[in-house]
Amino acid sequence: MSFSDILYDKSDRIATITLNRPEKLNAWTRRMGDEVREVMLEADRDDEVRVIVVTGAGRAYCAGADMELLSKISRGEESATRAEAPRGSSEVEGNYIGRFSYMLGMRKPIIGAINGVCVGIGFTSSLYFDMRIASDTARIGLIFVRRGLAIEHGSSWMLPRLVGVPAALDLALTGRLVDAQEALAMGLVSRVVPADKLIATVREVAGEIATKCAPLGVAQAKRMIYDHLFTDLVTAIREDDQATESVTASEDFKEGVTAFREKRPARFRGR
Repeated sequence: MSFSDILYDKSDRIATITLNRPEKLNAWTRRMGDEVREVMLEADRDDEVRVIVVTGAGRAYCAGADMELLSKISRGEESATRAEAPRGSSEVEGNYIGRFSYMLGMRKPIIGAINGVCVGIGFTSSLYFDMRIASDTARIGLIFVRRGLAIEHGSSWMLPRLVGVPAALDLALTGRLVDAQEALAMGLVSRVVPADKLIATVREVAGEIATKCAPLGVAQAKRMIYDHLFTDLVTAIREDDQATESVTASEDFKEGVTAFREKRPARFRGR
């Protein structure tokens, strides 16, 4: 398989997906979303794969959506929901709707190796991983309100279930970044390791699952935990996406994008 925005490797029963736009801090594109989804689903079908690892090339995990994409949305040239959603992701797949929540219905465990800044859509996508392990240089956050946007695609449902309501509101309402240790204390990540040991640690954890755990048992454990947790994720996803779509027409969104590009504080006016 050949890709433009990711790398894909398979060894020792571990499939590794690397977001591969290091010169852009792995800023998310629609093509990247399509490619991640394609290899995720392929790895889930592949009997040689037991665990999936996702990380970023270079010094970042993912710095959010590509600014060229956000600029198009702020000018009304693109729809936020359409731009960020992989092709064919509007249909319900089992109990899930496409863009990221399809990961919850996969049989294989997904481990995020958060190797640097992880914000915006990079943060949102990581909420759907089964585990997140961070380097001590990672910085994580929902920055949407600082760009004139609403939180997106089910984060309003997933985040409180991971960290609790107070921490979820802290992250969502301030848009601030937390360092790796605070993310660990919140429960956003399961462990923090030195940056130079991150991939080795993640592969060690993945290897434990791949070699010492029964694939059917792992798949069933994952399925039952999510199935028994769910109430109405579909509604949360739809309402999040409707909110995202509505605020992309606002002056505040245009100002958030412009201020970021001009490297100045945003002057939001609430309209």
